[in-house]
Amino acid sequence: MRLLSGLAAFILIGWGAGALWTSVVGSDDLEAVRQVAESRSAALTAAMRVVTWAGSAWLLVPLAVGCCTVLLRRGLLREAAAVALSLGGAMLISAAVRALVSRPRPPVEHLQAVASASFPSGHSTQASAFWLSLVLAARAARAPSAVTLSAAVIGALLVPCVAFSRVYLGVHYPSDVIAGVLLGSGWATFVAVCTEDRKVSLRSRAPS
Repeated sequence: MRLLSGLAAFILIGWGAGALWTSVVGSDDLEAVRQVAESRSAALTAAMRVVTWAGSAWLLVPLAVGCCTVLLRRGLLREAAAVALSLGGAMLISAAVRALVSRPRPPVEHLQAVASASFPSGHSTQASAFWLSLVLAARAARAPSAVTLSAAVIGALLVPCVAFSRVYLGVHYPSDVIAGVLLGSGWATFVAVCTEDRKVSLRSRAPS
């Protein structure tokens, strides 16, 4: 119930923030999208088309399944659940908020086919939730510091790159990707706290 309530709260917060931003600011950050579009080059475009996959559900879902399988084989059920819930919840949050806010995509050339609304960036939401959930799961599982640090470095590099790639490809405003990162990282942290609290509760009830 706590996770379901949190999921609803994140959707409402995202909806409220998106509605407020689009009604007050509108598309004032369009100039930033146009400036980025003017700096496009063949090499950078090719790189951004690859980088943006680090936030795609087509890549993250198989990765999450693989990570959860490894965690389950090590008996880390709650850590596996946290990773799955972080990514699944992030996908649901971004889809629901996009439908509620219904912000049109930037009126520039899109270098990637898109069909849904613009706010928030689904790639940014999913990437931040998934990569942060891996770091938090590694810490909760008391993994070697090298593993946790590696996951943190990879996430710290990939998430901003994914966010920038969405603006570069012309399919999102800067505010879309910022909102996505905040929603995704906030949700992953919330899930980690809920699962960790449950572990502590179970330990406290265990007979001494």
